[in-house]
Amino acid sequence: MPQGVRTSFLVLALFAFLLLPGFVASLNAEPPDRSNLDHYKWRINTNWWFSAPTGFLSGAGETDKIDMSRDLGFGSYSTFAGKIDWHITRRQHIVMGISPVSSNKTTTLTRTIEFQGVTYDLGVQVKSHVGSLALSPGYQFDFIRRRGSYLGLAAQFYLLNTNGKITGTGTINGESATRTSSGSVFAPIPSIGLQSRWYPSKNSSRVSLDGYWGGMYLFGYGDFMSAGGSVGVSVSRHIDVRAGYQMGTRLSVHGGNNQIGLRLTQKGPQAGLEFTW
Repeated sequence: MPQGVRTSFLVLALFAFLLLPGFVASLNAEPPDRSNLDHYKWRINTNWWFSAPTGFLSGAGETDKIDMSRDLGFGSYSTFAGKIDWHITRRQHIVMGISPVSSNKTTTLTRTIEFQGVTYDLGVQVKSHVGSLALSPGYQFDFIRRRGSYLGLAAQFYLLNTNGKITGTGTINGESATRTSSGSVFAPIPSIGLQSRWYPSKNSSRVSLDGYWGGMYLFGYGDFMSAGGSVGVSVSRHIDVRAGYQMGTRLSVHGGNNQIGLRLTQKGPQAGLEFTW
C-alpha cells in the first residue's frame, strides 16, 4: 500500500476511534443538568490570535539549523484559531480544534545557510514562507463537574502539517541561479492533557476563567505541547467575549535523512467570541 494511502487510512481510523465514544454515549445520554452554570449542547470559539512564531528549520539529512527569527526575519502576525465542542452528555465532549498559520517574509541573509541541498550566501535577499495547519479532533471526559466549575481529561489527535520554503539566489554544485528550496512534514501526534473552566460566582455565569494544557513526548521522533488560558464575560445569553494568551503549539520533529527537522513555537495574545446553545 502506498505511503500516502497508509497515512490517510491511519488518520481516518484514528478519527473514527475518537468519535466512537461520543456515538456510544449519545445512545445512552444522561438527562441535561440545567442547574449547572456550564449547561450547553454546542460551544464554538472563534479567536483572533497575534502569533509570534519562533524556532528553526533544517533540511532532510542536514545539520544546519535555520533560525526563523534571526536568519529569516520572521516576527509577529495576526491569524485565528477556533474550536467546536459537542457536549454529548453531562461529563463527555467531542471536540475539534483548528489553528492555521501562514507567514511570508523577505530579508537579507546575515550568514550563509543551506536548506534542502541549496546554499544561500551571506548578503543574498531571500523570500521565505512558513505555513502550519493544525487540526485536533478529540474526546474529553469531565472527571470533576460541579455547579460552578469542571476539570476534564482531554485526549486529542493533532494533525500538524508544516511546510517551509526559501526563494533566492542559491547555489547547487557550484552553479548559482534563482532557486526555490522547500520541505514539509506531516506529524500526526496524540496528546493527553487537562481542560478546565471556573465561574467565580456560583450564582452567575457572567464571568468565567478557563485553561488547558496538553502534550506528548515522542522519544526519538520529537515532542509536542499546547497550552493557554482566557477570561470570558457574557454579553448575551448565547455569546461571551473572551481574551487571553495561548502557546498555541510547540512542536519538535528531530528530522532525518528523508524528513526535514523542525522546532516551531507559536504563542501570543488572543481575543474572540464564544457561542453556546
